[in-house]
Amino acid sequence: MNKVCELLIERGQDIRKAIGDYVLEQGWEAAYVSGAVGSVQDVCLTAPKCRELPPQVNRTEVEGPGEILAFTGEVMVKDKMDPNLKSVYKDDGHPLFIHIHASLAVSGAHVYGGGLQEGKAFRLLKVYLQQVSA
Repeated sequence: MNKVCELLIERGQDIRKAIGDYVLEQGWEAAYVSGAVGSVQDVCLTAPKCRELPPQVNRTEVEGPGEILAFTGEVMVKDKMDPNLKSVYKDDGHPLFIHIHASLAVSGAHVYGGGLQEGKAFRLLKVYLQQVSA
């Protein structure tokens, strides 16, 4: 079994970019994101708004800081991604598909969740990844 690696994402760093860059630096074609601990800021989450495939999604912007409650997903070379998701996740110029589901708590004990489209580390975010077969 491949070991679990810890990626430290510093304050202000783009979360998705940091994860993608790390996977590329390791020479991996695919990775499992098993979790994260820490805080985030200025997050955009998506969730399906209908039962059709490919799904249409609503975006939820969460401004300010929040604490990660759950964080899991997959990273892979784009030619291995589900074709239904290609219309949802527009080409961002990165060679990897980064598919993360997250939930976070913000002030007032409000909780948001969905597909992580954007976000930055607030103080520090520790992300746990493991190489898998593509």
